Formats: sequence, C-alpha cells, structure tokens
Amino acid sequence: MKIEGNVPSQVVDSYRKVDSRKQAEVNKAEDVSKGQDVPARMPKEMSDNVSISDEAKLRAVAQKVLEKLPDVRQEKVDRLSELIQSGRYNPDAEKIAEKILSGLSIKA
Repeated sequence: MKIEGNVPSQVVDSYRKVDSRKQAEVNKAEDVSKGQDVPARMPKEMSDNVSISDEAKLRAVAQKVLEKLPDVRQEKVDRLSELIQSGRYNPDAEKIAEKILSGLSIKA
C-alpha cells in the first residue's frame, strides 16, 4: 500500500479505508462459513435469479422415478433362464430377424 502525503490525518484515513475493506471481506467470509445467505443482503439488481420451467421440473421428477427403477427386470431374466435350461425356449427366428432389420431401417 502506498501512502501519499505526509499529513497525519491523510495517513490515518488511508489506514481506515484499507481496514474497512478488509473487515468487509472478513464479515463476508464469516457469513458464508456460517451458512448465511450472503446474496440476500445484496440489492435486487445485483443478485442472480434462476427460473426453472415447468418442463424442466417435470423432467427432474421423471429422472428421479427412473433412478429408482431396477436396471434389470430380474423376474423376466429368471423366467427366461428357466425356459432355456428346460429346453422350452423356442424363439421365432423370423420375428427376431424382422426386429433386427427394423432397427436398421431395412424392410424384409
């Protein structure tokens, strides 16, 4: 910090300005560490706002529901495993081929 002039009152004023800035930074850091909402003390024109659309809210709800679903439908896996092991699983090869080709956008 550079102090201009040699008048004692100017020197004291310079220290007060620096001290008040440092104190403001300390207060802000303390507010944040205490979990206090610092932006709430700011004027509205200086604060940030977020608006979430209804569609985004709906997507968030859908995402939470999907996260709760199991990755594997175990009862279906168990049923098919039993059919395969017992020799009773007879898939229709033509239907399988049609599904594969439809996924490739090719008509049989």
